[in-house]
Amino acid sequence: MTRRDFGAVSITTVIEQDGPMFAPERLLPDWSAATFDEHRGWLVPRHFDPASGMLVAPIQSFLIKTPHHTILVDGCFGNHKQRATPQFSGLDTPWLHRLAEAGATPDDIDFVMCTHLHADHVGWNTRLENGRWVPTFPNATYLICETEWRHWDNVARTGGGALGVHLVDSILPVIDRGQAAFVGMDHEIEDDLSFLPLPGHTPGHVGLKVRSTDRSAIITGDLMHHPIQCLYPHWNSGFCSVPVESAATRRAFLERYAESGVLIAPAHFPAPTFGFIERAGDAFRFRYDE
Repeated sequence: MTRRDFGAVSITTVIEQDGPMFAPERLLPDWSAATFDEHRGWLVPRHFDPASGMLVAPIQSFLIKTPHHTILVDGCFGNHKQRATPQFSGLDTPWLHRLAEAGATPDDIDFVMCTHLHADHVGWNTRLENGRWVPTFPNATYLICETEWRHWDNVARTGGGALGVHLVDSILPVIDRGQAAFVGMDHEIEDDLSFLPLPGHTPGHVGLKVRSTDRSAIITGDLMHHPIQCLYPHWNSGFCSVPVESAATRRAFLERYAESGVLIAPAHFPAPTFGFIERAGDAFRFRYDE
């Protein structure tokens, strides 16, 4: 759990799973042994585990507390949910306990922000109660970009009419309870807390800008899955829906925020997660805020 303060605003990571998680060729299809050998010095052990041959990429949420609201950004995989990948299926993690350690109970959450609707970002939207999926956060408004929801609805319609199982168990119950709000990609939650359009990973993918008088941060969702993408901005993840747009969005973001002093918080970077974009010749590097 890592916390950063911005005046009266705090951001705290809430980890569901950590450690070696993904095969390099699955997470980053452009990965090669030669690239690994070139960068072994900084990749091991924080970002790559030689024993398993897997990339380290935690599954985590962000808890934001302001004087006015308590906001959860993204909901990991969730417990007891059946997923195609065995290591993420039927989980029983102490994530709710970790949320409490970070300073919030489910009843405290005012807004749940979904940066996008992949399974590892929406799972804790709901929990199992008496055999039914119900919203985990009974008092929250779940903020979902309309562009993102339309994309997945269209995928279902053109693919035979069935929504993905993670949308059925983690999004539809929220809609059915009237707790979902479909918003624009530039939605503002409150003053100095607003969405940042970052399309490409999915069509409606967004980040969240947090501003204060003396410090600013951006939670970037899945704009980047691994720090090596700063050096190779054209590398997409194996999960990007619109690869050309994803690479262009990432490059533009790195150009915009390099040397800016804005603290960056990617969803899957290991602890301490937060860091800064620096220039490295024609590319960039990620420097952790240790």
